[in-house]
Amino acid sequence: MQGSIFRWLYQHRLSVGATTAVMVLLISSIVVIPRGLSIYAQSSQSGSHSHYIPSNAFGDTDDLPNGTIKAKRVGLAPGASSVSGVVTDASTGSPVANAQVGISPGAVGATAQYTTTGSDGSYSFSGIASGTYNLSASRYSLSGTQPFYKDAQQMGVNASTSATVNFSLTPIPVPGSRTVPTGRAKNLIIVDYDETYHESWFTDAQSMMNNSPATHQLAQNGVIASESWTQYGWSPIDHYQIAVGSYPAWRTPDAPGKVWGQPDGLDTNIWYGGTENFGQESIFDVAKSYGMSTAVIGGNDYPTGHITDANVDQISLGQNINGVPTQWVTEVENFITAHASNPNGFLVYMPVTEAEGPSVESTSPDSSGGLYQQASGWDDQAYGQLQTWLQQNNYTGNTAVSITADEAENDHTSFDNFYGVGSTGQGTTRHIPFVFSGSGIVSGQTYGTTMGIDDMSTNYMYELGLPAPVDSRGQVIPGFYTGGTATPTPTATATGTATATPTSTPTSTPTATSTPSPGSNLVQNGGFEASGSTWVYGSTDHPSCSRAQAHSGRYSLKLGNSSGQQGDSTANQLITIPASTKSATLSFYYWPASNDSSTYAWQEADIVDSNGNVLQQLFRNTTNDQTWIQMNFDLSSYAGKTIGIQFLDHENSNGYSYYTYMYLDDVALKVS
Repeated sequence: MQGSIFRWLYQHRLSVGATTAVMVLLISSIVVIPRGLSIYAQSSQSGSHSHYIPSNAFGDTDDLPNGTIKAKRVGLAPGASSVSGVVTDASTGSPVANAQVGISPGAVGATAQYTTTGSDGSYSFSGIASGTYNLSASRYSLSGTQPFYKDAQQMGVNASTSATVNFSLTPIPVPGSRTVPTGRAKNLIIVDYDETYHESWFTDAQSMMNNSPATHQLAQNGVIASESWTQYGWSPIDHYQIAVGSYPAWRTPDAPGKVWGQPDGLDTNIWYGGTENFGQESIFDVAKSYGMSTAVIGGNDYPTGHITDANVDQISLGQNINGVPTQWVTEVENFITAHASNPNGFLVYMPVTEAEGPSVESTSPDSSGGLYQQASGWDDQAYGQLQTWLQQNNYTGNTAVSITADEAENDHTSFDNFYGVGSTGQGTTRHIPFVFSGSGIVSGQTYGTTMGIDDMSTNYMYELGLPAPVDSRGQVIPGFYTGGTATPTPTATATGTATATPTSTPTSTPTATSTPSPGSNLVQNGGFEASGSTWVYGSTDHPSCSRAQAHSGRYSLKLGNSSGQQGDSTANQLITIPASTKSATLSFYYWPASNDSSTYAWQEADIVDSNGNVLQQLFRNTTNDQTWIQMNFDLSSYAGKTIGIQFLDHENSNGYSYYTYMYLDDVALKVS
């Protein structure tokens, strides 16, 4: 129902604009904007949480000056011009297949269009308006040990009729595994407290300074950067810079206005429109290239679509709730447990966004029992629960933890001095907390020199003994560390496992296949080349074999529809793993496509029991990679059991043109 309302408003945005005066009167109670941005809904609960306003979608609308929110643009202006070219490897001259190429006018309010290169490295954009464009090309989709390719730009291309733009990309090796250097961490957890500024947590005795015991305990065991600053104070930009260590030069936004609310020309659509995929290497790409398990788990005020997320094993982003977000903590714990056998470790980014929302941000941090302290207290308790679990399960010795914020409180309060309205000398939208603790990091010290948000990705990777993302402008801060080196040692490729989360079940129960002898592939018809009943298809949109895409052979299985799907599309096969099995590895290839957000749609794989109950969620993503991606999972723990391998595609289009689907091929479960 909620999705239908949002889409109706989008289709009737012109008439809605004509009633702006009425909307201004209603804006204090509900803000409705295009999907892909935040939607704030006043809580109907009574009691202490009755005025807490949660966020349940990407973005942070209250941080935008009035009048800057615009309808999402879904394509370049049409015309008779074209841009085409070839992408090659700079070291060998050979074509680069499956590279992402983007084109954009590069102007305020502009959108972008994307394509991927063919096997010969070619790409083309046709039917576009004549004009001047910026182009970018890169490849960060992990495919075995094939290299990544660093992003490259071609700026100011004149496409009056047709233009040829070739790219020569620099390869980046994919080692596949790592050796953890002495005195460095095997694992990393980044906890991001949204809308939190440094003063309220560390120097303001009336606010969270004495009300955040878990955070302060971590600080006592690590280092505090007391002068940690974001560059812009706009959450999608800040999220991106935490993960990448820079922002893309080909779509550089301007800085916020000196006084809040004044027009500043900020390129709002670039960050909030949902159409940009900048294609720079992120900390997730680096970690995955060295075999680490990766995840983004927490509140959904995190724009994963702007960051290359092909190398994130799990993206679980949920609606903010009233109270301690225990469900996010549990999901992180499940992910860590499921990936405990990965010798290369894990990297988890956990956006904890309880302090999100205009009412919370407009409340004085010094108000005892006020919404800011209440929501921030939930943040601290959530981290405290996770820290206790890490201690109980012996992870603290090899796991680094960082607490930061992608932006600080930034509405019209006396504490918001960056925009010229503050009077207390405490608080600014750009001054955020940063705490870092782990092996080889100094203990109980304060670092007082200015630290930029770009420095975060560099120091996170240094703590893991890995290189920073290739575009990062950040610097390693020697004062954080007690000593040691950070030189990774490439070895063979490693694979991951998975995590457990309840999800929907198939509409019918399949029958277990016969049990072959150990050493063979237990999956029947994993290439979908034959007809038969080994796979059971279910839910509202049944999968079907297709020749449109195939990783090998002639056919693959398509789950989901290209438009108009409402509900699930599932495929399930029951398999009995012999009790004598020592090793069981599930592998498959999938080809995902989507123009929707993870709030409404996703691609998923699970392990289920014979009744369809989910035992383990292997992955759940909402991506538009449109290339074959290989996944590998260790299922040795199911030896002697009958399990179902389930693939699921979900889309809640509500009758509109949104789609999410995937092709599946070469499914195998090999045992020995």
